[in-house]
Amino acid sequence: MADRPVTTPRVTEPDPLVDAAPHTEAGVATDAVATRRGRLEFLDALRGIAALTVAVQHIGEAHWVEVLGWSHHWFRAGEFGVLVFFLCSGFIIPASMERRNDLTEFWIGRFFRLWPLYVLVMSLILLAYGLSDRLAPPAGYRVVGDSLLNLSMLQVFSSRPLVIGASWTLGYELVFYLLVSVLFVIGLHRRSATTATVLLVAALGLGGVGTLLALQLRPDQWWALPAAGFALLLAGLARVGRNRGQLAALVMGAVVVLALSNRPHPMYFVLLLLGSMFVGTVLYRWTTGQTSGRTAVGVYALGLVSTILTLRAWHIGYTEPISGATPQWWTEVLTFLAAYLLFGAALLTRQRSWPRVLTYLGTISYSVYLLHALVLIAFPAVPGGPWAGFAAMLAATLLGSVVTYHLVEKPAIAMGRRVTTARRRRVDGGTDSTPGGGQHPPSRQPAAAMGS
Repeated sequence: MADRPVTTPRVTEPDPLVDAAPHTEAGVATDAVATRRGRLEFLDALRGIAALTVAVQHIGEAHWVEVLGWSHHWFRAGEFGVLVFFLCSGFIIPASMERRNDLTEFWIGRFFRLWPLYVLVMSLILLAYGLSDRLAPPAGYRVVGDSLLNLSMLQVFSSRPLVIGASWTLGYELVFYLLVSVLFVIGLHRRSATTATVLLVAALGLGGVGTLLALQLRPDQWWALPAAGFALLLAGLARVGRNRGQLAALVMGAVVVLALSNRPHPMYFVLLLLGSMFVGTVLYRWTTGQTSGRTAVGVYALGLVSTILTLRAWHIGYTEPISGATPQWWTEVLTFLAAYLLFGAALLTRQRSWPRVLTYLGTISYSVYLLHALVLIAFPAVPGGPWAGFAAMLAATLLGSVVTYHLVEKPAIAMGRRVTTARRRRVDGGTDSTPGGGQHPPSRQPAAAMGS
C-alpha cells in the first residue's frame, strides 16, 4: 500500500451499518486517517475483505463439500468475515451516535440504511420460492407470520426459520445498537473499556451457564419474544422526546434482555461477540484521544486472551451433518484471532491508502452480504462444472451488488437524510436537552460533509 496524503477523517457514507467520523468530545477530529471521498479507507477495505470472504465461503460450500469440511475443521472463514464486520461496527457505531447527539435521528439513519435493501432481498427470495417448482421455503415456514417476523431482523432470537440465512448477524447488530443506545441515554457510553472488560470476563466466567437467561420458547410461542421486543422498541423510540430518555433506555434494555434470553448460540459465544464489538469501540476512542494507548492495548489484549481461554474452557464441537467435520476449540480461536489481528493491523496502517477495488467493495459490502444469499437460493444451474458455477454466482453477486447499491442503498440513504434534516429543523428550535431528545451540538458540520 502506497503512502498518500493524510487528512482528518470526514465520512460521508461508511459501511453497511453506520455513518460517522471519529470525533472527540469537543467535536474536533484528532486522528489522521487516509480517506477517499470522505470515507475512512481502512474501514472500507476491512468491510470489503469481510464481505468477499463471507460470499466466497458460502458460494464455495455450495459447490464443494470439501470447502465446508475444511472451514469447520480448520478455519471458519465466513465467521471470520462476520467478526471483522462486528469489530468495524464497534469502532464506528458509537461515533455515529455521539456525533448526532440524537437517539431518534440515529435510529432513523439506521432504518433507512438497513431495511430498504433487506426488505427487497427478502421479498425476492420469497418470490423465488413462490414462482419456482425447484425451490421450497424452509420446512414449516408460515408465509404471513414468519415473513412478518423476519421483517423485524430479530428472528434469530426465535425458533422460527430465517428467510435470509446470513441475517442472524443483523440480529446481533441490533442488540449492539440497543446496548450502545442505552449506555448513551444513561451517560455511560464513554466507559467503553469497562463495558468491554465486563463482557469479556463474563464470557469466561459465565460461558458455561447454559440455562442463564435461556427461555427457549416453544414452537407455538415463536412470535412472542421477537414480536414483543420489536413492539417495545418501536414504542420506546416513538416516545423519545422531552424528558423521555429514561423510558427509552428502559424499553431498549428490555428488548436486549428479551432477545438474549432466547439466544440461539451458547452464552460464551454471545458474550464474546458483544465484547469484541466494544473492543472496537475502545480502539475508536484511542484514535480520538479519549482513551490512552495503554488502556486500548490492554483491552485489545484482553480480547485475545479471553477468546483463547473462553473457547478452550467452554467450546463444544458439534458434527456438521453434510461434511462430517467437527469444529474444535482451536478452530474458533484461529477464526477470532485472525479477525482481531487483521483489524489491528489495518488500524495501525490507517494513514495509508488501500486499493480502490477493495475500498469500493467495502462501499457495496452490505449489498454483497445480503445479495449472495439470494444468489445461493435462486441462481440457476450453470453448465461447465463447479468452477463455472462458482465463478458465475460470485460474478452475479458482485455485479448485482453494484446495481443494488446505486439503485436502492444510496437513494434510501438520501431519503433518510431528508427525513432527519426535516426533523432537525423542527427540533432545533426547542429546548430539549435530554440525551436522545433532539438537542444537536452547536458545532455540527453540514450533513453533506458528515454523512448524516
